[in-house]
Amino acid sequence: MNETTTGRNARALVADLAQPSRRDAAFAELVRLGPSARDAVHDGLGDGRWEVRRWCLYWLFQFPRPEDAARVEPLLRDPRAKVRHAALVVLERTGCADVVALLLERALEDESVHVRRSAVTHLAWAHAHPDLAGFFADVAARESDAKLRKQAAAGLARSRSC
Repeated sequence: MNETTTGRNARALVADLAQPSRRDAAFAELVRLGPSARDAVHDGLGDGRWEVRRWCLYWLFQFPRPEDAARVEPLLRDPRAKVRHAALVVLERTGCADVVALLLERALEDESVHVRRSAVTHLAWAHAHPDLAGFFADVAARESDAKLRKQAAAGLARSRSC
């Protein structure tokens, strides 16, 4: 299969990510194609169907590159929480230079408690630092979600021990 055929095939597979009955097979084939599917997956990040954006992020989780961060970052503000969560996890894997600032933004501003929990968890376990102790203390004191408070307390303890 030449590069043009692979690109067409990958784009068709990305489109199939919107169809629940075809999603698993399409994703498996995109993973099998590996990095040759990257352009199609990048295009899929802008698809109007949230399922396509989410599954393209799952593909990027498998094949992260630092240059993907610029394409993933806007999805932190996607209308769908499942897309925002996937974007947050992928950004962590790309080695994004601004990941701490972006995680702080999601931890403080995201409407989804699931996304906020994930952001605080990533900060607590992958980015604990004395400079974040005040942030963790504030989250632990003001959040109503017990799981989020637990992760903030862990982040506070880890930040104090750095």
